[in-house]
Amino acid sequence: MRITAERIGLQAIRAIVHDFYANVRRDPVLGPRFETIIQDWPAHEAKLTHFWWGALGGPVYARYRYRVVDTHQLIDVESHEIERWLALFTDCLRARLPASEADEWLGRAHAMGGSLTQAVGCR
Repeated sequence: MRITAERIGLQAIRAIVHDFYANVRRDPVLGPRFETIIQDWPAHEAKLTHFWWGALGGPVYARYRYRVVDTHQLIDVESHEIERWLALFTDCLRARLPASEADEWLGRAHAMGGSLTQAVGCR
């Protein structure tokens, strides 16, 4: 069985990350929050494409350093923001992928969201 990243493909992951963050920027809850922390959207999307590629089992192709918990603690993320992020992400994946691939990716996203919520002590 091929790994999830290979089945979805790097180009599709890149397109999904792009579409998702376009939705985030338009979202009334997350848009204003992200606008204050992201200055370079293409760089952010490139980093998150690589992040998801690796999280879904793809081989490393760039030298990014991920500090997920530290980054989210620094911006004082709140649990409702993680929940909203996951809801938008779910909508995006379900619209773009076959159910089995969307479910696999969503499993990873929800596990990370839960871990992040606990790690940063969200309120």
